[in-house]
Amino acid sequence: ERSVVYTGTHDNDTTMGWWHSLDEPTRDAVRRLLLDPDEAMPWALIRLALASTARLAVVPAQDLLGLGSESRMNTPGTDEGNWGWRAPAGAFDAPLAARVRALVAEADRLV
Repeated sequence: ERSVVYTGTHDNDTTMGWWHSLDEPTRDAVRRLLLDPDEAMPWALIRLALASTARLAVVPAQDLLGLGSESRMNTPGTDEGNWGWRAPAGAFDAPLAARVRALVAEADRLV
């Protein structure tokens, strides 16, 4: 109960960037751990995080928007290109909000 689950942080690649970096055998291994191996990324990982027993589930905006490595917030050890990402205007629209709410409700995390 005293735990947090993240699909990512500001210091690692986005879920989609990570997913695209994997070779096919590794992707197959990850799929076997998902609740629905046929669900597309990043939603499959978001669903898994929300279903965890962790008290808090954190999903970066880039993952909610399904963005790739080009939207990474920070690359540790580099001096340039960090902290410049901004969400596109209108990205957090009603359909996205409804999808997130449905997943949060399904995971019994609505408060």
